[in-house]
Amino acid sequence: MTTMLHLSIPIHDTEQAERFYGEILGCRITRRQSDRLDIDFFGHHLVGQLSVEESSHRSVDIGKDQYPLRHFGVIVQQPVYDQLLESLTQAKVPFAMQPTQIFTGTMREQSVFLVLDPSGNALEVKGLPEPDRVFSPE
Repeated sequence: MTTMLHLSIPIHDTEQAERFYGEILGCRITRRQSDRLDIDFFGHHLVGQLSVEESSHRSVDIGKDQYPLRHFGVIVQQPVYDQLLESLTQAKVPFAMQPTQIFTGTMREQSVFLVLDPSGNALEVKGLPEPDRVFSPE
């Protein structure tokens, strides 16, 4: 039996969401309806549901800048991180948090960036040599 995370996020345009998640990030769109998309988000079930009323907002200080408290993402091995970074850069997707290294010199050392999808949902990507190191207490 496989365990998956299920997450529903608000989107304001299904075509823009499909381009971002499907074409730019390379995720498989498994079902399309007029008001939603089901997305295979790195093995997890992500549903983009049409809702123009919902929105993301910047609310947490990280260093000198503010970032969305409400965000989601994926933790991948470094080559996948590099591939996603290249794809987003080529697509000229603006970074809400520029690519950087954090926890340098520890077991949790990681590359990280944050982008906003076309509907304003904050997506964080972390790259680690071994993704389960994110659970290290160090």
